[in-house]
Amino acid sequence: MAKRRLFAFDLDLTLWDHPDVSSLTLPVRRVRPDEVRDFAGDTVRLRPCARELLEELKSRGFLLAVVSWNLREKGEAVLRELGLLKLFDYVVIEPHPNKDEMFEKLLGMVGEVEEVYYVDDNPTMIRLVKGRFPWIKAFLYGRDVKDLCELLSRVRGARGGII
Repeated sequence: MAKRRLFAFDLDLTLWDHPDVSSLTLPVRRVRPDEVRDFAGDTVRLRPCARELLEELKSRGFLLAVVSWNLREKGEAVLRELGLLKLFDYVVIEPHPNKDEMFEKLLGMVGEVEEVYYVDDNPTMIRLVKGRFPWIKAFLYGRDVKDLCELLSRVRGARGGII
């Protein structure tokens, strides 16, 4: 039986370039394949290689999750409009900074899993999650991985799905 592996992503300044999609004015609409604009004209752009990374992980059998400090309605609206929501098996978007609590909820939903990977741009969130779940392999965006293209390259070069 194949190992159950999970890869979780933060959204703001990790999967996309916007610092806080909770500040958007709904509705959002897609203006380019990797870009949406809200009612007030604020733009959210997917990071380079984000879509390809998600698709590659999915093709390798990873479960995909979002763990984000945002308003759920707005985070999901952007994901949906970008055509990405369907790629995620689990979505935990809550309006508080307690990512360790969000991970507890996520892991409860997922059940037994052998490997968990997590990428976030905020070192405090990484520390919170690693402090509670030290076995999770976490990547600080901009330090542990320069960008999502580097992470995609690591995934494609990995043997046996281990990054």
